[in-house]
Amino acid sequence: MSRIEEGGIFANYHTHTWRCNHAQGTEREYIETAIRAGMRVLGFADHTPYPFPEGHVSGFRMRLNQLDDYCKTLTDLKREYQNDIEIHIGLEAEYYPSHFEALLRYCEDYPIEYFVQGQHFTHNEYDGWYSGRETKDEQVLADYCAQALEGQRTGRFLYLAHPDLIHYTGDAQTYERHMRALCKALKPLGRPLEFNLLGFAEHRPYPVKRFWEIAGEEGLTAVLGCDAHQPEALYRPQIVQEAKRILEKHGVPIVRELELPTHV
Repeated sequence: MSRIEEGGIFANYHTHTWRCNHAQGTEREYIETAIRAGMRVLGFADHTPYPFPEGHVSGFRMRLNQLDDYCKTLTDLKREYQNDIEIHIGLEAEYYPSHFEALLRYCEDYPIEYFVQGQHFTHNEYDGWYSGRETKDEQVLADYCAQALEGQRTGRFLYLAHPDLIHYTGDAQTYERHMRALCKALKPLGRPLEFNLLGFAEHRPYPVKRFWEIAGEEGLTAVLGCDAHQPEALYRPQIVQEAKRILEKHGVPIVRELELPTHV
């Protein structure tokens, strides 16, 4: 029996590096762990640098002047391990409407193959709401759904990471209404939603059971995302098996491997 059959996954597109200031391990350690786990495709998607207004410094993402080293390191490793595993260079980015085009322009000269949308804040991180912070405010939920959808409609993202990150603890019917509307709107776009294995393994408020019930009812698909901040997070067979059972229960097919865009 292969490692994948035992509970590994074929591909992971959500891997971080030390540059985001809250992950550990070297890129080589992640790659070696993925190979031992039987993984065939490993995509790095560290928290993107963002060209914010002067004066704002983000503490959970790489700096603009680190992108060159990020790309060079991964390009070299991609070449070194080409016979062992398929490596891709991506970034996890929020969709911030007032800054997103500037981010795309900044990345034009780098070998970025894809973006994963992780909507950690509504509006912008310096004047918005952190999506993982508990709230009963319907407007925060509505803003999150609208911004996540607007980002997906740009066509610039491979998928929406932890779509159920928004920590809404208000009325259940309100949650149902907004999340069902989001899922209905996402369906025609044909992209999967990420079932976040980090949140699942650490018993965070996400993944949300009701969200995945809705996703299944609306005919959406899922991709398993390790959201790896340590190399060992790339191989958690028991967590993967449990995640697969949940998705199967709710009728959400898992997409094993994704087709990367020709440009970002």
